[in-house]
Amino acid sequence: MRIVPLAKNSKIYSCNSYLILGDWNRVEDVNTLIDPGTDGFVLEEIERLSTGFGKVAVEQVILTHNHFDHAAGVMAIKERYNCRVLACIDGPGVDELLPDGHFVKAGNDILEIIHTPGHSSDSICLYAPTAKALFSGDTQLKANEPCETYTREYVAGLMKLAGRTIECIYSGHDAPLIRGCREIILNTLNNIRKFEQAAPPRGA
Repeated sequence: MRIVPLAKNSKIYSCNSYLILGDWNRVEDVNTLIDPGTDGFVLEEIERLSTGFGKVAVEQVILTHNHFDHAAGVMAIKERYNCRVLACIDGPGVDELLPDGHFVKAGNDILEIIHTPGHSSDSICLYAPTAKALFSGDTQLKANEPCETYTREYVAGLMKLAGRTIECIYSGHDAPLIRGCREIILNTLNNIRKFEQAAPPRGA
């Protein structure tokens, strides 16, 4: 798996986009774009990349969630490449829904779909086991302050992430993390437990 972070339009608010390619650009590799961003700005850069002779540059798009800064550029990508679009919930251009625990081929590897609702009800993380990489979208992986929105589903998602071997994290807006990734997730889980223990009983 080759992970190519794409440049984003500095003039508008958008997310980080990532193009996943196979190590050797073989015909059977599935060129995959994660989160196309707000507009079609990434198209020009994708066209300049070597994405495989005779292959479609983008064969599928996966959305980490359906917020505009991650998903509004879907139709521009789909119109250019006639690619399929995968997401947790239905939306413009979406062809296939991704349930928790599902596996999708990307490049010459696979991605595990891990549902992590919190930032949004449809937020997912994508885990590449061979690359030991996590595409986290806008899922909150650092929790240092009390917050009432730590739902059971969100905590359950974090616990799944804590059980994976993660050596790098590609987030929706920050620079990639290449050290201490698992420790960050474990620290967040520990902080959430402390917040819950310190919180007054509901209705008090």
